[in-house]
Amino acid sequence: MAQIQDIRLVIKIDNKRPIELLDLTKSLVSLATQFNSYVAKNADSKENSEAKLYIKEIKSGSVILELIELATIGVIPFIENTNTIIEFAKYIKSVLNYFIKNEGEKPELSAPDCKDFSAIINPIAKDNGSQIIISPTINGNVVFNFGVNSLESNALMNMMNQEVSRMKLPEQNDEIKQSVLLTWFQARNDMNSQTGNKGVVEELSKKPLNITFDDEEIKQQMLHSDSNPLITAFVVDVKIQTVQDKPVAYKIMRLHEQFAINNEQ
Repeated sequence: MAQIQDIRLVIKIDNKRPIELLDLTKSLVSLATQFNSYVAKNADSKENSEAKLYIKEIKSGSVILELIELATIGVIPFIENTNTIIEFAKYIKSVLNYFIKNEGEKPELSAPDCKDFSAIINPIAKDNGSQIIISPTINGNVVFNFGVNSLESNALMNMMNQEVSRMKLPEQNDEIKQSVLLTWFQARNDMNSQTGNKGVVEELSKKPLNITFDDEEIKQQMLHSDSNPLITAFVVDVKIQTVQDKPVAYKIMRLHEQFAINNEQ
């Protein structure tokens, strides 16, 4: 019979001032959400994939939480050779190390994941000089530990916000969006003008962006045909051009067709 081991995830917050209860609650909820997501993707059985984190003990002094995993069926503790808590702690460490220390490979995070990590370390970011230390333990012995201080927490929250902002754009730098509908916001009569042309691709963004062209023939067809470009819709392939990861222009790669816009109700 496999020996039951006491495996815990110890969360220690060395706070310099009292932690707002709502911030601590959101931090723990986000940690639990990340754990649930992790076990759902990585567990070796249905029972383990439904496991949850529970608070085993809260100690005085600094805020010290000891969390354990219990399977939902029969509420059976973690058993030998089942190391989800250890692996989950490694996952959290790898995410923090990548964004704070630029170590390892970039993790694949969704926007909700980024928001969870921000919430997890938010109590530390608000408390100058504080830190959070995370340690998986087996039978009271620390397997490894890692920590994040308040300065690192603030930097991490900024990076998580930047990641979420990038995800709001359905675009990769080298990706061409095919057969999207573009309308002109403003257009210059001067064929030689390289500025002042702005257009909107509503399925990508409501904001007008500068327009550039892959070649002069496309520019001629869109701006200097018999049709008025300001009352014409164009089906085009576009590449989103960015500066410091912010979209600044659509580069028209190909013109498929065009048709007049009927503004009548």
